[in-house]
This record gives sequence, structure tokens and C-alpha cells, in this order.
Amino acid sequence: MSPLSLDEIVGNGLCMGCGICRSVLGPQALTATLEADGLERPRQRRPLTAAETATLNAICPGVNVSFRAPEPASRHDPMWGEIRRIARGFASDPEIRFRGATGGVLTALALHILETGKADFIMHLAADPERPLLSRPVRSFARADVLAASGSRYTASAPLAPILATLDEGRPFAFIGKPCDVTALESLSRRDSRVNELCRYRLTIVCGGFSELQKFEGQLAEWQVAPGDVARFSYRGNGCPGPTAASTHDGRQYESNYWDMWGPEETWRSFYRCKICPDAIGLSADLAALDVWDGCAPTSEDEGWNAMICRTKRGQALLEDAVASGHLTVDAEWGTADLDRAQPHQTRKRRAALARYRAMADAGVPFPETEDPGLPAVSYREGSPEWTDERSGTAARLGRGSHRRT
Repeated sequence: MSPLSLDEIVGNGLCMGCGICRSVLGPQALTATLEADGLERPRQRRPLTAAETATLNAICPGVNVSFRAPEPASRHDPMWGEIRRIARGFASDPEIRFRGATGGVLTALALHILETGKADFIMHLAADPERPLLSRPVRSFARADVLAASGSRYTASAPLAPILATLDEGRPFAFIGKPCDVTALESLSRRDSRVNELCRYRLTIVCGGFSELQKFEGQLAEWQVAPGDVARFSYRGNGCPGPTAASTHDGRQYESNYWDMWGPEETWRSFYRCKICPDAIGLSADLAALDVWDGCAPTSEDEGWNAMICRTKRGQALLEDAVASGHLTVDAEWGTADLDRAQPHQTRKRRAALARYRAMADAGVPFPETEDPGLPAVSYREGSPEWTDERSGTAARLGRGSHRRT
């Protein structure tokens, strides 16, 4: 595929607003506009040079999905990628387990990294105090910082907007973001060796996608709350799965339970790029954490658990060190069959990816280039009913212009 222009990436719904292009190409080349759906889409300040366009295509996770080379002693599973260990567990601290999404594992790992001096800070997301439905990139240096940023964030975010400035400082850090953000870091590492030198850990979630801002503004409207009145907005946490909750500057409190908020998938208002994602499972991370309800469908509130997929030696050591230090508790060893049971929508999405890309190719619409050797092995068989359904469904969405952005 020939290099795509920025307008082609954005216009075909491939941009996820992660911010890496703005950071690497710089403010003299790119700016961003915050749009109604919550995405900070990059915009050109001037025409990009051929070299800049090549860099953009190489690092953009909407265009290029890169993966780390397998390590010795890792096991490759076509569906779930490189695996050194899979375990189920939770944050040992009851406060973290309650406040964090599901079992609080990523929050506990962040604390372990800081409290044992494995990195100087955590680079991740927290609620924007000016617009609490939105997120902003932050650094956490201590427990209070990490706890303030705990819990899921379901709207678009730009965690990599400060990545070049962070690397310029030369301090070791850990990164927590979505799988597509970790993919972007891997792509950047091939052009900038400082990524591997300074980013000591890449941690991620197994991701169900993120939603347009209007979904949550709609919830505020049901509560008859104006966006400007919101002091705090929690997507999940404070229980497992926990409510979606808001508090206002004048002290009003509102909640919606998980089942009302996340019922039929057609109400999620997911971004188009999320629907065609070949890697929502964090194939380039050191460790990926996931929800563990059967069918990813909780039936009641519970104490909270996560599964952890250790993909690298570094990720496995981090898990085991965190258990030894008391930050994490592991209560079961898991296998890939357990992952299939807990996250069947992820296996379906990976099986469907190539059929969806075929429909995009037929329509002349660009799609992500992926290095994943497992994707052809797990794909629906070409010509099978499942392949045909996925291809025709994607073709219909393209015909409606569902992917288009301006």
C-alpha cells in the first residue's frame, strides 16, 4: 500500500487520536482539534514533506500494526500471541481492588513499579479536571497519583502526545495505555532506540474499544445534568464491574449500573477503527490485563479479578515480583481456553479481521497493515458463511459511509 496522507488516514476513520504523530512531527507541522466525538484529530499546519509522510505511516497505529520479535522460551498461540504465563489475580490492597477496574491489577502493578524503584514514573491517563468525561496524559510519581488515575477510561485519549518530550528527559518510565497505543510505541522504537532504553514496561488492557463522547453526554442528559456541571465522572470502578457515576459541583450524585450502561453492543458508539482492530489483545505489551467474567458478561457485582497475559520475560518477572512484594495476589493459573471463555468477542474479532479488510480493499478503502503471523491462521475460511457475513457486513457499512470522517 502506498503511503497515506494525513487527510486519507483521518478521512477513512483510521485515526485514533493517540497523539504520537503530533509529538514526533512536531507542532510546526501538526496541530489537533478536539471534535464532538471526543477525538483529538491531527490537522496539518503546512503540507508534510515526503519524509514526514513516510514517518507518519510508519508510526501511526491506524495504518501500521507492529509487533515485537518473539523471545526465546515464549509460546506462540495464533489467537493470543506470545505467552510466557497466564494467571488470574487481583490487587492485594482491598482499596485498590475496589477502586480499580475489575481486580485493580494495573493500578497495583503501577504502584509496585514506583515503590520498588523500577521506573521513575508512570505515563498513563487520568480524568481531565476541566472536562471530566475526557482524559489527559499524566505522570504518576506516588501512590496518591496512581489512585487518582485508577479506573477505566472509555472515551478517546491522546496518551502519546508527550512521548517525544518524555524521551528527551532521559528518565526511565512505565507506560500504561490501550493496545493501539502500545503498537505505536513499538513502531516508534524502530526509529528511536530510546523507547526500549527508557520505557521499562509496556502495560495494557485487553480492549473492547472506546466510545464516542456523545454516548456519555447522552447519559448526562438522562440525568438532566449539564456537562459543565460535572465535577467528577467515573466510567467504572468502585466495585466490580462498578457503576458509571457522576458528581456535580453542587454535590448531586448520579449512577447507572453496568448492565444499563453497557447492554446491547449497538449502543456503545464505538469508533470505526475499533471495529476493524486486528490487535485488541495487546500483542506488543509486556503484560496485558483483562476482565474474566464468562462471556465477558458479568451477572452481578463481585470482588474483582483480572487475568494477566505475560508476553515477555520482563512482563513475567514484573508479575512475579509484584506477587513477592505483596502488591498482587495470584489465585489461579490460566490457559488459552480460559481466555477464549472470558473474551469470546476478541476471538470473533480476530477471526473476522481479514474478511473485513477484504471488503475494504474491494471498496478501495485503506486498512491497517499488520505483521501478525497468527491472523491468517485464525481467520474465518474464505468463502465460509462467517467470512461472507463479515465481508458483506463491512461492505454495507462502507456503502453507508460509516467509516468516513472529515
